[in-house]
Amino acid sequence: MNSLNIVKIKNDNAELNILPDFGGKISSFSFNDFNVFRPLPIDNLELLENYKGGCFSLIPFSNRIKNAKFYFDNSLYKIKNNENTLPHSIHGHGYLGKWELIKKTPSTVIISYLHHANTLGWPWEYKVHQTISLYDYTCSIEITITNNSRDLMPFGFGIHPFFNFDDEVKLRFEAEREWIGPPETFPTKTQIIKDDFNYTNGNDLWKIEKTVSYENFKGNININWVNKKKEITLKADKIFNHLIIHVPSGSEYFCAEPVSQPTDGFNLAYNKIENVKNRFLKPGESITGLIEITLNN
Repeated sequence: MNSLNIVKIKNDNAELNILPDFGGKISSFSFNDFNVFRPLPIDNLELLENYKGGCFSLIPFSNRIKNAKFYFDNSLYKIKNNENTLPHSIHGHGYLGKWELIKKTPSTVIISYLHHANTLGWPWEYKVHQTISLYDYTCSIEITITNNSRDLMPFGFGIHPFFNFDDEVKLRFEAEREWIGPPETFPTKTQIIKDDFNYTNGNDLWKIEKTVSYENFKGNININWVNKKKEITLKADKIFNHLIIHVPSGSEYFCAEPVSQPTDGFNLAYNKIENVKNRFLKPGESITGLIEITLNN
């Protein structure tokens, strides 16, 4: 990758940059001088490859698949693992591929990703359309997945935003349970929520390396940068009923990922663990999910 194709959209209140050739990632998103996402270093291609920032879509599964193997429809599938999470697979394919620019207006971009069967070991062909729009103080991300294969295809999806952690941060959201242990341990049991960010009072986000996955997320999360006096609301469709809150070592950023399945969701569903359900698409069938991020004035 010698240069970047940067697609920009903006309005009077917000600006957003997209990198179709680099995983369809949103490289930056800001309201005037307030960066919501941790910006990707688009002027340093070498650093960009492994930099944690921006936002990308998780398609056709989220988080990890243990040992890069899963069962679906009574068959075992072995897919390609990722070097940084050996021997497991992580985050799907969309963030690794090149997306095609389908349409651009001053406030909207539509990009698509076509995944050919057996690429990265995934035996199904599918296509994704991602529509990213700005209006007033809101950014909307709409993701549509279509199964282009002749067989049932399992799927999971969501987004992986990296938020700036350069302030005291308070979260508020509702969920019913939390998984016992971080995603890296492939938890198989849930418990009553201990790390509570209830919508009434909220709580300060921890500043240590820690990841918690929440079950039956209710769809709205408020993120408040206390000293900056900035607050956003992330609103996700009901299909995104899981939420992952992640703070890495060093606490330079944090992630709040609305997704449609827990870690190793295909295998949890196959083994009938914690009532996790497997979602799938019939040949030619599509599914759409919408996520909106709004600055609260």
